[in-house]
Amino acid sequence: MNEGINLLDQGKKNKKSTAMLRLEGMRLFASSLLFIVSAASIILFILVAISPLPVLQKQEHSLELTLSTSKEDIAKLAYVNERTTSINEVLSKRQSLDQTLGLLQTKLPSDAKVTALKADKNILTVTVQSKSLQSLDVFLNSVISFVQAKTAFSQVTLNELTSNDVDNVFSMTLNLVLL
Repeated sequence: MNEGINLLDQGKKNKKSTAMLRLEGMRLFASSLLFIVSAASIILFILVAISPLPVLQKQEHSLELTLSTSKEDIAKLAYVNERTTSINEVLSKRQSLDQTLGLLQTKLPSDAKVTALKADKNILTVTVQSKSLQSLDVFLNSVISFVQAKTAFSQVTLNELTSNDVDNVFSMTLNLVLL
């Protein structure tokens, strides 16, 4: 037979239809996506398997348990730290009267005793008792010498001088203005 007589076009035999071309393109695209998703899944699985995340989660859980059991201790420690800070602030602000009281005690006669002591901002109120007026006089003169020498006080005021006839005791109250 003659090939020229054939009614079928030879060029059309070799050409695929556009629908078939699209179908093959879609299959190629789907296969590529399937390969990419599979590779990404395998890579993620390997990363999760070799990652330290489970170990870290266990450590976190054990630390949470430890912290929950020692919660009260941590609260107590925080309270003690806060109180210590507050005490240090108060101690740094308060006036130290150790040396001043030491000076007064050195000049206090042996038969006299301090019965009351009150300290305000810069005024120290001292009440001294003795069975002898002479002892109270010696103490007062000593304190006056401190004022004159500008050692510890800038002013001395005698507030009260009383006697208790029942106990035969004399009492003297002084206001001392601190330097």
